[in-house]
Amino acid sequence: MYFLRVIKVICFFFRFILKQRKFNDPYLASFLVPFYELYNKELAPETLKKIRAYYCFGVPLVCGVYTRIYGKGLSEEERGYAVLGGIATPLIDDFTDNKQLSKEQLKSLLSFGERADPGTMEEAIVNKILCRLHENVSSPEGFVNAFNHVIDAQVESEKQLRKDLSREEILKITLEKGAWSHILFHYLIREVPSQKAIGVIYQMGGVLQITQDIFDIYKDVRDGISTLATTCADFREFEEFYRAECIKFCRMARQLPYKKSDLEFFIILFINIMARGIVALRMLSRLQDKSGGGVLPYEKLERKQLICDMDKPASFLKMIWFAHEIVRV
Repeated sequence: MYFLRVIKVICFFFRFILKQRKFNDPYLASFLVPFYELYNKELAPETLKKIRAYYCFGVPLVCGVYTRIYGKGLSEEERGYAVLGGIATPLIDDFTDNKQLSKEQLKSLLSFGERADPGTMEEAIVNKILCRLHENVSSPEGFVNAFNHVIDAQVESEKQLRKDLSREEILKITLEKGAWSHILFHYLIREVPSQKAIGVIYQMGGVLQITQDIFDIYKDVRDGISTLATTCADFREFEEFYRAECIKFCRMARQLPYKKSDLEFFIILFINIMARGIVALRMLSRLQDKSGGGVLPYEKLERKQLICDMDKPASFLKMIWFAHEIVRV
């Protein structure tokens, strides 16, 4: 039964990507070109690449899976809102990463509506997106609350540049950063999340942020960012903790009052994404053994030693198996 559900998830994924690809280009053009004409410039190529190649697929996919919890599909209107979220997310990341805007300035892009006076084209784009979403989502209050938490978490994550953070502090920052982004994405669909659903998404988003940090280990070491992965002295112990968090997500999700088959689809899709982290942790554990244990000597390691290639068939099959081990607990 599990492997049949995995096949259904894979088929859903590829069908969704094909449909989203057809939707994205005309929608992006209709929204962005007026800004290009008004400001006589375009988004930076690297930013536009992130929007086109990742966020405008990733955010709608997450929203599409959320609608499956409720036994529905993503409407064209919801798909458009998700794409807007996909445009705004990397721009907001840039504002905080490059310290272009303070926390108060970021929040003003929403709280003052379109009366805000954006200083750049990028700010104008985010301001327009936030105002449009705020006017149309099912729960404007929930949307504002989640957005404010996202900004707070982004600002708080700057502490990860410090070397004296405890692992408890790193974990809290990591969970908040991942969780609130995914909670915010839920407000882009028609259904308003219950408090129980928010709890499930908080757990899911936090674990997915840990997953991302495991795969970003080379980049984060290079940038001097402290994460659970870069500061880990025992990757086997880390895997035990990580598995427990994945199992917790499954158990919480199964408590939601929705159709079992819809919940299992939701669980299996996200637990396979999480299981990628176990594949990478196994690789890092072997590397740690070869290095004599303790925190890895990153200054002596090459990029290829720290990057887990999930395109390899063996890695993909391991991911499916590890996910199976988790969901059957």
